[in-house]
Formats: sequence, C-alpha cells, structure tokens
Amino acid sequence: MYRRAAAVFATAATAGALALGVVGTAEANPGPGYYARSSHTSYADCQATGKAGYRIWGPNFFCEPFSTDRPDIIVLWVRG
Repeated sequence: MYRRAAAVFATAATAGALALGVVGTAEANPGPGYYARSSHTSYADCQATGKAGYRIWGPNFFCEPFSTDRPDIIVLWVRG
C-alpha cells in the first residue's frame, strides 16, 4: 500500500513540475534516436572522443554547443 501511494505521489509531482515548466531541458536536441554521451571543453576533444568510440556507437555521432547561453560546452551526441 505504501509503495502504491508513493508511486502515485511521485507521478503527480513530476506531472505537476512538467506542467508548470519547473523542469528544464537542454536547448540542444538532435532528434529521436540520439542521446548525449558526454560533454567537452573543445570541439576537437569532442570529435576525438566520437572517433575513439567508433566501435561502440559507429559513425553516427556529432558534436554541437550545449546552448546559445553556454557555447563553451560541446556535447557529443551518439545514435542509440
């Protein structure tokens, strides 16, 4: 009974936070099937990591700035 009540409360709290816009999301969003693998301080480091992980995620990766507010953070996106 306690677990069910806790699950209902957690679901309601999450839905409320999403509805009110409390939970933020990153501006960089490449589309379905990709996920953020890591973040880097330079584009060259990001590309090197992407190429080094070729055997794990294949050639489907790209690097882009996290957001317009934080162009110093480069995100490595890989195909899942």
